[in-house]
Amino acid sequence: MTTIDEDRPEVAPDALGTPTSASLPVDLRTSLSPEPPAKRRSPAVWLSDRWADPGKRKVTIGWLLLAASLVVYFFVAGIPWSLDWVFIYITAGLVISSLGTGVKWKSLLIDWLPLFLVLTVYGLLRGYAAHPLWGPFVKPQVWFDSHVFGGVAPTVQLQKWLYTPGLHFWDYLCWCCYMSHFFVSFIIAGVLWKTNHAKFRRFVPLFVAMTFAGYVTYVLYPAMPPWMASQTGHLGSVTRIIPLVLDHMHLHTGAAIFTGGNKFDNNIAAMPSLHGGYPMLICLFFWKGSSARKRVLLAAYPICMAFTLVYTGEHFVIDIFMGWLYAATTFYFGSKLLDRWEARQLRRRQVTGPIDSEPPPDVEVSSLPSSSAPLAT
Repeated sequence: MTTIDEDRPEVAPDALGTPTSASLPVDLRTSLSPEPPAKRRSPAVWLSDRWADPGKRKVTIGWLLLAASLVVYFFVAGIPWSLDWVFIYITAGLVISSLGTGVKWKSLLIDWLPLFLVLTVYGLLRGYAAHPLWGPFVKPQVWFDSHVFGGVAPTVQLQKWLYTPGLHFWDYLCWCCYMSHFFVSFIIAGVLWKTNHAKFRRFVPLFVAMTFAGYVTYVLYPAMPPWMASQTGHLGSVTRIIPLVLDHMHLHTGAAIFTGGNKFDNNIAAMPSLHGGYPMLICLFFWKGSSARKRVLLAAYPICMAFTLVYTGEHFVIDIFMGWLYAATTFYFGSKLLDRWEARQLRRRQVTGPIDSEPPPDVEVSSLPSSSAPLAT
């Protein structure tokens, strides 16, 4: 039986039988009309609002101090490309972003300790790189690049096509892509730590595992990059472009590091290319669930990095292929192990979870319903 609401106001239809907005009640028209867009606040008003809140004020002051320290560092020593300094600044950013709600120091230490240990091991291997037990190797890389790509190594061919004395705009673009290696992975880890801790706890083990695998390979297979192979007569003329860009930008400290004037450079750690491996790991990690536009960016990053490394003479193509292989292997098997670990943790929480085995002290046991008795509804 259908009921009719006699109090409902009649709505006059238009010529097609559809009710018009003019015939709707005033209150209904008001509720259906789109809300006016919110007015944008000026930077002064936004800053004033943040300054009025004590927690946000601490965060704002912290970011301003961090930005000032970066400016001072840039004019004194150039870009903080060193992984140690990047780690310090990322940690400082995490602490500053947590000032408003309180810094969880224990969680910060436990979560970021593996990355710190990786950087420490990297520092130890840098010293080893100057005195390898054997090698460095170069002939297998030269043979692969030359024979697979028609008899001429891709680095030599690209520089014949694109490089001439005097830098071009694409040299600076390649430099930007190359330098992103020292920042992107740590920035991603920092953002995940603040916004998606579950993903952070998966990203960091994969990053650490692949990095450690790369470092072990450096010890067992020290390998020359193309620019060094050219200097030793194993390859045609190759110019190392990255330090030239640094010199042209008056970042002479960074250029000295790349050209061997600093003990922190590892010039024979080319196989596998972690420069190529990290972008591939990032691509694989974020691929699932990403939109089509994001996938284009994810795929473009390792491709652009590969071109940069080959063109600038920093890596052979085989180095990059091995870096991609390390990334794919780490992601596949690492994800399997992490899935098992998470499933085990879930089962453990289900078994040892908190159970209220005793009734409240003011209730008699006999008065409680039996587990087999039906519950009253």
